[in-house]
Amino acid sequence: MKKILLVDDEKNVLSALQRELRSHFEIEAFDNPVTALERCRDQQFDLVIADYKMPEMNGIEFLKKFGALQPDASRLVLSGEADIEALVRTINETHIYRFLAKPWEKAELLSSIEQAVAYRDAILANRATATSQAAKGQPENTVYRIVLVENDPHLQSAKVRGLTDESGHANLYGAMQHEIGQAATQAKKFKCTVEAFANARDTIAYAEKNEFDLVIATQLLPDMEGIQLLSKLKKLVPNAARILISDEPSKAMLSQAINDAEVQNMLRLHWGSSDAHADIRRQAWNIYQLKTAAIQALAARDLLLGK
Repeated sequence: MKKILLVDDEKNVLSALQRELRSHFEIEAFDNPVTALERCRDQQFDLVIADYKMPEMNGIEFLKKFGALQPDASRLVLSGEADIEALVRTINETHIYRFLAKPWEKAELLSSIEQAVAYRDAILANRATATSQAAKGQPENTVYRIVLVENDPHLQSAKVRGLTDESGHANLYGAMQHEIGQAATQAKKFKCTVEAFANARDTIAYAEKNEFDLVIATQLLPDMEGIQLLSKLKKLVPNAARILISDEPSKAMLSQAINDAEVQNMLRLHWGSSDAHADIRRQAWNIYQLKTAAIQALAARDLLLGK
């Protein structure tokens, strides 16, 4: 039976979760995140469900410390009200698998847990395969195919240049591999090609005939929201990693991005008006964030697919 850790400072929430899960999983529950972390030094868990807002330690801090102790466990976050910047950080820094809203539906809760555990099991199985293949020797060069969806021609051009510029790619890719547990595999050089589109219609038409490794979409597109596009592309090219870019994400958008489109990263980038395109420092910082997110998403995808 899979073992689940529950962490929430509200005892009534813990009791409700235990009632709904104890017949399906082995449960340990804590109303204090510090005590929960102490337990994690002795006991391994398959999955953790943690509240976002806790007085002694918030969800981001807890999940980062938990991840350092048990990097292979899946992570779900319970969220009532929370500020947007913090939720974006939770997605990108703790690599959560799902958001669970308070109050939750039991069917959604059980489905999310089952999917998260299956995802964890797939990663562990593929990691073993990747290690075995690495021992036999693998090709050094990897050329990733990236699809970029951006309707602003200035931003599209800047993003394509940033993604295809190979300076710093190798070190960054190696660091990402090490972070997610691929240090034992043979080092690879990172290279990519980028197909750029200005709307969802053309992107979908391309995806119906072509495979790719990563799609990066901005939320504001002329014919469809970025999240809707990524959800459609998840069905057409399920093995591709997904990144969403938005300058003003809402909580509903973030939940939909994680739970429906299953994005690997959520980037909150402020590009400003057309005059800001000349702001070299802002553009350079945004491109660095974009490149980092892309390489991180692809390194995690490799781990999941056993590459």
